[in-house]
Amino acid sequence: MSTSDGHVIGTTKVIDNGSPNQRFNLVILSDGYKEDEISIFGTNVQDFINILQATPPFNQLWNGINIYRVDVASTDSGADDPANCGGSGSTVRTYFDSTFCTNNIQRLLTADVSTAISVASSEVPEYHAIMILVNSPIYGGSGGAIGVASTAPQAAEILIHEMGHTIFGLADEYSYYAGCGQDTDRDRYTGVEPSEPNITADTDITTNKWKDLILPNTTMPTMPNSNCTQCNSNQSPVPTGTVGTFEGAGYYHCGLYRPEYDCKMRNLGVSFCAVCQKRIKDTMSIYV
Repeated sequence: MSTSDGHVIGTTKVIDNGSPNQRFNLVILSDGYKEDEISIFGTNVQDFINILQATPPFNQLWNGINIYRVDVASTDSGADDPANCGGSGSTVRTYFDSTFCTNNIQRLLTADVSTAISVASSEVPEYHAIMILVNSPIYGGSGGAIGVASTAPQAAEILIHEMGHTIFGLADEYSYYAGCGQDTDRDRYTGVEPSEPNITADTDITTNKWKDLILPNTTMPTMPNSNCTQCNSNQSPVPTGTVGTFEGAGYYHCGLYRPEYDCKMRNLGVSFCAVCQKRIKDTMSIYV
């Protein structure tokens, strides 16, 4: 539940592509791993590295990235799993106090930001981003000042998705918050233009924020949602990889649009869309 529930063991530079003063330095912390489980954390981090290195555009940017694994032992395994979200109700003693059910959303897994920043600052003063890997088979994650992901199936994909938020400021491209069929206040977005680079309320090809990636003959909006009371489950009307405006993004059924039919910021196991890849490249280019 706090730093009294574990200790920092040490740090290993697991990907060394040069001086930390010249590279993008990613720190991965462990939470919910008991001391005799730290070797499992090492395996989990290596699995993540293998998938990240093969994921476009990181495969093109790899020489600009250093990765540090910070082994932090916890008293107990796992994360808090509150009963009010349908969880087991278990409360465990972990160093970063990771918990599911943040904001009453079961999948929203968060951890103590200030403690994570303190440990990263001490272990890797030159860090640029912090991710926490939580030793739990329950699906969950979050992005923000730090990224958090569980070790559920597709753990590496969860971590890469959360990197999209934490490092690159990308929005979620799915069209629900609690879940399709559960939300009652997500029918239509009526706010201002979002600041994130990969969602928009603008379907005008002359002013759209990713207009440079849209072919002139592309229909706008490319895929509207005809029933704003529901998530749109229809198949794409255009070939995979087509950039346009697809309605349903940023937790809303209608009123917000994503650049492509699918993207890693919408579903795990697929590629980042062209707009997200451009943002990643633009951010990382100074380190390569």
